[in-house]
Amino acid sequence: MTNISLLNDKITALQNLLTSDCDLQKFLDNVDDLQQSSLPWLISAGYPKNYAQAFLLKIANCLLSKYQYQNRHEYLAAYPYALIVDPANSCPLHCPGCLHNKIFQEKIGSDWPTGILSEERFNRFMEAFGPYASTILFYNWGEPLLNQKTPAFIKTAKSYLLNTTLSSNLSVPFDAEALVLSGLDYMIMSVDGATSESYGRYRQGGKFDLAIENIRRLAAAKEKHNLATPTLAWQFLLFEHNKNEVEQAKIMARELGVNEIRFAQPYEVLWEPELRPAREVKEEVCTTNTNCGDVKHFDILTNLSSSFTQKFTENWGDKISNLDQGVFSRRTGKTCKWLYSTLVMDANGRYLPCCYAPRQDDSGFTYIFGNQLGDEDIPPFNSPCYRFSRKHFVWLSEIANTNGIAPRMETGKATTYCVSCPSKNSSPLVNDQQLQRYISSLDWQRVLTQESIRIIAEWNEKS
Repeated sequence: MTNISLLNDKITALQNLLTSDCDLQKFLDNVDDLQQSSLPWLISAGYPKNYAQAFLLKIANCLLSKYQYQNRHEYLAAYPYALIVDPANSCPLHCPGCLHNKIFQEKIGSDWPTGILSEERFNRFMEAFGPYASTILFYNWGEPLLNQKTPAFIKTAKSYLLNTTLSSNLSVPFDAEALVLSGLDYMIMSVDGATSESYGRYRQGGKFDLAIENIRRLAAAKEKHNLATPTLAWQFLLFEHNKNEVEQAKIMARELGVNEIRFAQPYEVLWEPELRPAREVKEEVCTTNTNCGDVKHFDILTNLSSSFTQKFTENWGDKISNLDQGVFSRRTGKTCKWLYSTLVMDANGRYLPCCYAPRQDDSGFTYIFGNQLGDEDIPPFNSPCYRFSRKHFVWLSEIANTNGIAPRMETGKATTYCVSCPSKNSSPLVNDQQLQRYISSLDWQRVLTQESIRIIAEWNEKS
């Protein structure tokens, strides 16, 4: 019990620093102390050494991310704990609300070149960010199953202890068994209709029969190997043309072996007036099959990445070469949590601040925040674009005093897209509750108290 008390006491001490005017150097020193002094305690509690190192790295990164977000720092020692990767930039469908649609390109336009993510590029990405992250989404604007390496990518992500989610339209052939055995946790299957006719109204270019057959194959692979995951989630966007098929879809989901079916409201596509969202139909999630396997399909202890041991030897204080450069202490004004928590990479290795697609226009905004093959001396999460965007929110009141004219980047480049973002996104990709569940899932020896888990995961503003 002493070990448990000491570990939780250190987390509480860091929380006390979070609610005081603690400088960055002091906070980094305390984070380093938490890691190094807690390691023998976790080992004595029953955790293997490399797993304990991984556990502490992720806890430390969450706490540091929270501290730097609350202090609105421009330059971060923390790493993103939520990742989005597109295994493929292409898609065989051309849904009206998507950048792969011709009319979308004419109306809005996007800078989205085709490409397939290589194993080398993905491995570099994971070596840099995997040890600190909690979650990775294998989708953004492309169809991930176009890349035959996607199951291997998922298996690699699991070696970094990441929660994994994939979203697919299932209108492509793929190895269902390999995907199921990859360790994937959650799979979104986008099928907006219970008949081929209604499905094709939005999923233009899609193959309804193939999508349904692929669902059947995934469920069969899970049953064959007695696996609890991936959770198979059928996503059904609600339109006027398919709202009468809701009950039929529920029946189909049960028969196909789907775990849940999610009825969701789509974004309105203004240039397709016939595609009218069914706003009067309530969004809901229906559990359709709870009879899942119970065999663990991914042995985390034997497949754990060796990167954790290397990263654990690095001091957090050494991750910032000049602690005074670009460090702000203001705690006022709204900001975007994505700038402190999430990193997005497309199949071509371009880094983006969020899930919005870069556009081809003459607005002067910069959408690409870096490239994996860019300046290796500048960490991508601290690229000039990232730092400018964080600073923009810190000085939001000053920008307002200049009649809404944002300052240009010091480098002379265009203003980043974040300055004019219509979302003003205050909701992170991974919310507090999801992060708490993730930390709890790592703590299978139950050494953390519920209060410690709350401190690690909750990003509420300081009083």
